[in-house]
Amino acid sequence: MRANRASRLSRFGTASAVVILATGGVLATASVASAAKPPAKLAATTLSIKNKPIAHGKHHADAISGVLRSHRKGVAGETVTLDSRTGKKPRWAAVGTATTGTDGSVSFTVAPAVKTQFKLVFAGDATYRKSHSNTITLKAVGGHKK
Repeated sequence: MRANRASRLSRFGTASAVVILATGGVLATASVASAAKPPAKLAATTLSIKNKPIAHGKHHADAISGVLRSHRKGVAGETVTLDSRTGKKPRWAAVGTATTGTDGSVSFTVAPAVKTQFKLVFAGDATYRKSHSNTITLKAVGGHKK
C-alpha cells in the first residue's frame, strides 16, 4: 500500500510541476511578446518614368528618367533598378542601377537594338515600401515610342 501512496504523490507532484512550468512558460512568452515593438509601418512610394530622345546627328539613344517619391516628396539616396524585356514572352532583367539624387530623380541612357520595354523598380528598404513605374516601350534605332 505504501508504494501506491508514494507513487500517487509523486504523480501528483510531477503533474503539478508540469502545469506550473507550462503556465510559467506561457506567461514568460507573453511578457517577451508584449515587450517586443511592433514592426514599423513603411512609407508608401511611387516611381514615375519617362523617356527623351538624346539629340545627335541621328537619334541613337534615349534618356530614361524617373522620380522616386514618398508623400509627394523626392526620396534621396535610394537604389533604383532599370529592368528591360524583349520578345513575345519575355522575362524582366535588370540592365542597370542608379542612386536617386537629392530630389529623388534617377536617369539611365539606353540604345535598344530591338523594340524593348523598360520599367524602373525600387526594391524598398526598412523605411520605404517597394514600388515600380509603368512600362514604356522604345523602338530600335531610328524611332522611339512611349
